[in-house]
Amino acid sequence: MKLLLIDDDTIDRMNAKRSLQQPELNIEVTETASAEEGLELALQEDFDLILLDYQLPTMNGLEFLISLRNAASHHTPVVMLSHSNDDELALKCIEKGAQDFISKSEVTASRLMRAILHARERYKIETELRDSREQLRSLAEVDALTGLANRYMFERGLKYALPLAERQNTGLALIMLDLDRFKDVNDTLGHVIGDELLKEVARRLQAATREGDLLCRLGGDEFAILVHNLENIELAERLTQRILLTLQQALSIEGHPIALSASLGIATYPDCANNAVDLMKCADIALYRSKDGGRNRAHFYSKALHEKIQKRLELENDLRGALQRGEFVLHYQPQVAIDGTTITGAEALIRWQHPTKGLLAPAQFMPIAEELGLITDIGAWVLDSACQQFRQWREKYQANDLNLSLSINLSALQLSQPGLIATIEDTMKKHHIPHQRLELELTEHTVSKSTEQSIQLLKDLAARGINLAMDDFGTAHSSLVQLKTYPFKVLKIDKSFIHAACGNEGGTTYLRAINAFAKVLGLQVVAEGVETSAQKDFCQQLQFNRMQGYFFSKALSPEAFKNDFLLCRAKNLNPLPTKGWPHA
Repeated sequence: MKLLLIDDDTIDRMNAKRSLQQPELNIEVTETASAEEGLELALQEDFDLILLDYQLPTMNGLEFLISLRNAASHHTPVVMLSHSNDDELALKCIEKGAQDFISKSEVTASRLMRAILHARERYKIETELRDSREQLRSLAEVDALTGLANRYMFERGLKYALPLAERQNTGLALIMLDLDRFKDVNDTLGHVIGDELLKEVARRLQAATREGDLLCRLGGDEFAILVHNLENIELAERLTQRILLTLQQALSIEGHPIALSASLGIATYPDCANNAVDLMKCADIALYRSKDGGRNRAHFYSKALHEKIQKRLELENDLRGALQRGEFVLHYQPQVAIDGTTITGAEALIRWQHPTKGLLAPAQFMPIAEELGLITDIGAWVLDSACQQFRQWREKYQANDLNLSLSINLSALQLSQPGLIATIEDTMKKHHIPHQRLELELTEHTVSKSTEQSIQLLKDLAARGINLAMDDFGTAHSSLVQLKTYPFKVLKIDKSFIHAACGNEGGTTYLRAINAFAKVLGLQVVAEGVETSAQKDFCQQLQFNRMQGYFFSKALSPEAFKNDFLLCRAKNLNPLPTKGWPHA
């Protein structure tokens, strides 16, 4: 055992050494009369115990303990020696870190050894408690997976950062970050890969942020960065661009290539808010805008953005109960044969009769419904309601003799819905709709994201005699060759091509080629967005199979569709006088 004896009294040192230097004890004693030299020795060498005289010429024992605790990386157990029997002094020494307090009049070999053993045991217990406390502190402040500061540290850091920025008259930025489509990684590759991805994101973010800024993982795939001493907004802009770029770099985990990107929301103090709660709200609103705008981007908070997001949130809240409250309605837009007069079918288009905002088009709420996971229930309602209406028309106006078809849109989420085919079959059987009279439309964008499972589902639907239509063709990245992969029977040309090609020789050639190729594949071609007489003539010239658009009619309520079209057909008013259609 190595022991350091610090005492300015030579006689007292000799007595202590004599008590300790017993053959059976095996104690190596280093002695000094100077507090400064003792402190230096204690810091330079590893001693098992320090015997310390309380009253030294240049400092007392309490001052020595404080200096030792402040300077040492590890704490050595200390037994205090004193001529005093003052219990209050003994208590103070122990409170400052001494393991025991012995009166010099009591110094004997047995008393010192008992004190040493007790001191070492107390020191061991104190060390274990200190280590446990450090572990608890680490658990409370550090994210176990990434090693970054956690939510607790973030909230505490933000709490103290704002008053500091105010005192120093400096700016502060809060960046909130969410990984794009992180759930897809967990769902397809598993949580182990997901955890490795989060670790890699943490490493990349650490490399991109400045020293002194606080980087935290709030939970899941959410991160936050507190940017201190913000001199100008350009600094935050450069940081966000650096983060976006570093996250987009190629990444492979256990042989799986992963496309990584993130959405960022930034709010600055004091421009956006002057307290922690409001600053977080502002950053969250900006983050929401980034995700809503297509992801892989950064947005800075503004009041205009706040108002826009507030309206979006209100719409979300209203949308959640719209189906239960019966606020959705269906309108029907006719499809017309190439002769320009014969109705061949109707496309069912959902509308939301909002209690305060009026009649809303699907573009205003259907993307939100998809994000909220409401599209499955809404889609089932559309299918059932449209088939019910179609059955009524068929029974009342003998539409089954007119070869009318009913077109209904399907979303990508519906394609992944378990039991979709059974739902469609049950609904058609319930309303006595022949398979060949139903046409299901999928956008080109939806088809481009199809999995092998959804492709097989489309083939199963086609095998039952249900017609499949590719909607908005030309707006995404599908090619004509890809049409061979999917069992489509109908190709709907997006209205942007019709408008651009009318009167344009190059556009005409392109549409002729599409039309010719589609017919080689046995597809019917529908021209969407026909709004003028010139566009109608153009489509007739190209000999498309069907036309649809405002030139013929907008989407109508069931009652208006019945009056404007079905009654005319029932009375054999064919060809229909186009200019006489009230909604043309």
